[in-house]
Amino acid sequence: MKSLLFLSLLALPAGVVGAAAAEPPCACDRCVAAYGDIRSGYDVHRKIVSLIEAAHPKAVFNVGDMVSKGGRGDEWKTFAEITNGLRASASYYAALGNHEKGGVGEFESLFHYPGNGRWYAAEAPGARFIVLDYLSPMGKGSAQYKWLAKELARPRGGDKFVIVVMHKPLMSTGHHGRDKWPAGKDLERLFKARGVDLVISGHDHDYERLERGGLTQVVTGGGGAPLRPEAFKSPYSRIFRETYNYTLLSVCGDALKLEAFDQDGKPIDSFTLKARQQEAPRAAVKN
Repeated sequence: MKSLLFLSLLALPAGVVGAAAAEPPCACDRCVAAYGDIRSGYDVHRKIVSLIEAAHPKAVFNVGDMVSKGGRGDEWKTFAEITNGLRASASYYAALGNHEKGGVGEFESLFHYPGNGRWYAAEAPGARFIVLDYLSPMGKGSAQYKWLAKELARPRGGDKFVIVVMHKPLMSTGHHGRDKWPAGKDLERLFKARGVDLVISGHDHDYERLERGGLTQVVTGGGGAPLRPEAFKSPYSRIFRETYNYTLLSVCGDALKLEAFDQDGKPIDSFTLKARQQEAPRAAVKN
């Protein structure tokens, strides 16, 4: 696996004098991909991996449910085979989902992440990614929550954006949208208090973008698992698509752009987040 620190891309050439203002240089032009919820949808997974490879990302984040049954070694072998080329060409980061239960050993054998190997942070040009573990306690008082609070309290330095990657979404209008998840409320309060810019998750097999209280959330659970329709309506949902999907991220100047595509590479969503003018206050949050 490549180093966690990625080399920044060369800046774009300056615009010609007298011409319209040039676009800000991109530290990261579609150099990060995110997708997940594959389970046994191998044909779709192969297709999406091929599309991601064509974008030549520097890093890929998987939101979990890489296999149907964590204890099945043959499923991990198939996952490894499908992602072999992508893992060789890009830094591949994965979050543990509920279907990885019983397969943490296989997960740790395939991937070698820092810290305890289950929740960790990774750097990309202009952004810090924090990957969480759904199989371990996540609510207040847990070891993971305490680690997360300290990680989010770190100075941003050159990172204009902080992005959290985890399996279960804080909210959604999909199949799991009405699940009771007390830890989700703890996490959402912490994310808002510490200035998280974007949360990327899966668990629901669809694509969705939601906004609540200044926090943008994306569900990209369309990597091959059976699709499910929208379960209900919410004023916080901006777009919902029952389709296989993947996303690409860019950081250009003070803007973070996320683009979502379906299994044929056709765009289904695009939005831009502006960097905060100053670091968000590190509000006191009891652990």
